[in-house]
Amino acid sequence: MAEKLMRRTQARSAERERHRARQARQQTLLRAITLAALVLFVGVAAAYVISTQAQPNVVGAVGPRLQVDREKIDAGNRVFDQPVRVVFNVKNVGDGTLKLETPRVAVLLEGC
Repeated sequence: MAEKLMRRTQARSAERERHRARQARQQTLLRAITLAALVLFVGVAAAYVISTQAQPNVVGAVGPRLQVDREKIDAGNRVFDQPVRVVFNVKNVGDGTLKLETPRVAVLLEGC
């Protein structure tokens, strides 16, 4: 009889362990689903915010966009290999920050 009671006690103990393990798996799965839903929500919200940001003031301009006040620079007839200085205005017509760095010097060949 004592052996029978021992088996029942062991069976109940094993059943309790299976129940605890099942609950632990369910909690782990619930946490994973909650985390995945949160990541999905943040991704959708970020995509929505990016797509609804203010439209640029020039159609099609995304980021910085440089606009120059003239298309051609005509310095006339000059002696070759002599410096020429030309002044023109530039403007940022895009929706981003325009960074102007050290200007590059253009080197022209005779006849260009």
